[in-house]
Amino acid sequence: MELIKMMRTFFYLLTIPVLSVLYIGLILSALLSIFAGILRTFGFEQINMSIWYDVALPAALSIPFSLVVSFFLIIGSLYVKRSIKFCVSNLRY
Repeated sequence: MELIKMMRTFFYLLTIPVLSVLYIGLILSALLSIFAGILRTFGFEQINMSIWYDVALPAALSIPFSLVVSFFLIIGSLYVKRSIKFCVSNLRY
């Protein structure tokens, strides 16, 4: 029984840094998406946004598209944060 507890603790200790890096990456990607949409709308043409291969997104739709993408990234990060809390709570018993 002690071996199983040690193995679970070991795996939780391994997953917490991985999930933390994923969480930070999702948050930063959401912020970058919003920032890129704003820049592209106001004329920064070096940022390309496309829906599909060779289907460019009009500049007027850059902000709504970036908001939708960042919304999905934030939702994903909330689930990752929930997993981090689960792992931390199982380490404390």
